Amino acid sequence: MPQQIVMEGDDVTPEKLQGNGWFSVLKRRQESRAMSHAARQSGTQRGATATPNATLRCVAAASRLPAMPRSHNRVIVRPGGGLNVQAGSPHKILAALTMAAQLAPSVTEEDIICPNSMQNIFVVSTPSATNAAAYSQVTEIILTDQRHPVTAYLSPAGITSRGVIRGVDTDFDDAALNHMLIQPRNSSLLGARRIKNTETVILIFNGLKVPNYVYCGQVIYRCTLYKRQIHTCRTCGQVGHRQDVCPTPSTKVCDHCGHLPTDNPHVCNQPVCALCGETHRTGDRECRHRYQLPYLVRRRRQRRRRRKQAQQRTPTPAPSPVPAKTTEPQGPPLGPRNPTSTDQSTWADKVACKGEARAAQRQKHSPQQPDP
Repeated sequence: MPQQIVMEGDDVTPEKLQGNGWFSVLKRRQESRAMSHAARQSGTQRGATATPNATLRCVAAASRLPAMPRSHNRVIVRPGGGLNVQAGSPHKILAALTMAAQLAPSVTEEDIICPNSMQNIFVVSTPSATNAAAYSQVTEIILTDQRHPVTAYLSPAGITSRGVIRGVDTDFDDAALNHMLIQPRNSSLLGARRIKNTETVILIFNGLKVPNYVYCGQVIYRCTLYKRQIHTCRTCGQVGHRQDVCPTPSTKVCDHCGHLPTDNPHVCNQPVCALCGETHRTGDRECRHRYQLPYLVRRRRQRRRRRKQAQQRTPTPAPSPVPAKTTEPQGPPLGPRNPTSTDQSTWADKVACKGEARAAQRQKHSPQQPDP
């Protein structure tokens, strides 16, 4: 008698247990595990589309600064020489910066420093314009007996927006551009700055409105919204900071594939962009997610979405099956007038009545003659 296996439910014989159905199920399970493992190793298209979205959200959230006083002057300081803002002490960095700016500790009590570890920079907020000008002139700081070159510049405070104009002659420097652009016809313009040696100029406007056209001297230019680029380091390959502020300048990735060379000679692998998941280097010119969506566009879309949701929440009255009674205005009935109506006397009737009344009055006052 063949051995049988007893389990809860239906009886399963060894022939059924060793049938082809169980092997097919086991085979499909093993193939599914192998495919999922290969997808995790190579990064398939499905997995590559989820990772870039998480990377973009992480970079955008980490790049935001806390709320600072709008009346303060802001100075952006970009350290070089491999200075890691996250690993350094903000108190020591501020002390080194104030020493390089030749400011006394008594005049910097209201100053605020905010490090940004994602962009590897730190922002100094001060209510004094003198302190801000001194900070912006610093080119080098000494931290732990090591010199670090820095680049400092003023940033507009308050609520501002940025625009871009293209095709401006490169013969004009920033001073000439500000002289030609800041005029009564561009009333909301605060300043202008050229991007390196290109024909592209960045404009800063007061408020949250960017005009469609601006005047540069006597020439009118088309102005578009400024899109902030998501920084990608060409040295270490990380997303969030630029190459000039890289905290690990000794780590160099391959210029073609973006991977860290682990063998000699290096064999380039297929690159995968961390922003869009395409087969190119992270932050390449072909990347569709290279630029962030402007704040004005996001704000406009949020307002439009909220307005649409508010309209959908408002209940619309259902049509009543019984027709509503129409109230007619009260007044005399409309229709042709009847001149022979008894309640309205005509002009001829009035004249006849007056004539009869006068005749009766004459007969009353006239003397009566005796009968013959």
